[in-house]
Amino acid sequence: MKNLVLIGLLLAISGSIEVQAQILDSRVYPLERGTAKKTQVFSGSGSILSNQTATYHTLSGGKQTAIISGKQEEVLVIIKNGKANVQLLEEQKVLEQGSVVFLLPGDKALISNSTKEAVTYYTLTASSKTNFSEDRGRQGGSSFIMDWKDMVFKPHSKGGVRQLFNRPTAMLNKFDIHITTLDVGMKSHDPHTHSNEEIILLLSGNAEMQIDQSHQKASGGDAVWLGSMVLHNLTNIGNIPCLYYAIQWN
Repeated sequence: MKNLVLIGLLLAISGSIEVQAQILDSRVYPLERGTAKKTQVFSGSGSILSNQTATYHTLSGGKQTAIISGKQEEVLVIIKNGKANVQLLEEQKVLEQGSVVFLLPGDKALISNSTKEAVTYYTLTASSKTNFSEDRGRQGGSSFIMDWKDMVFKPHSKGGVRQLFNRPTAMLNKFDIHITTLDVGMKSHDPHTHSNEEIILLLSGNAEMQIDQSHQKASGGDAVWLGSMVLHNLTNIGNIPCLYYAIQWN
């Protein structure tokens, strides 16, 4: 009987402890290019989010799929190529490269491809039981679609930027995304650090990332995960502009 009680206590304790994924390294995570319909780019944890996963998907012509965010999970969808018909809540739009869909916990989006060409897109899922606040998520706003055609482009001397949003979510105190267009030969900025963790998602172009004291190559489709206070910058080493998402949170 004592053994059964002890086992029960251990199970209760283990059930209350969040399982922590392997800690993500600050580095370039290359997209494994192939014929798979679903390819994981990275998966692990950081100092704030206990589980982060980036996955690359291919949706063939005439197919449909549902993306459902878990009860304690948020999902960011980024369209890479093709024309995706997306339905979220009461809204329906045809989205092309660069467009995004954001799902708060428990929400659902339908993605369909009515063309003959494949649609490719990323899903970035995030969860954190320790930092989860349903009230904060509701106060920040609802799930939403952002069409690339509606994003305001602000040119600057190195290319230009599209600031998408900066808001709290159920998982995060601050969720900040912008898209940079970086001209050939340009550096994003001098190597610097910041307290926020960050994902760089390169949609197109060829770049060299300085990450701490290393220099790593990245090309369209690859992702970079950067921990807090890690020295970094990005240089366009290709012959076309680099187009990339910079995603930060705390």
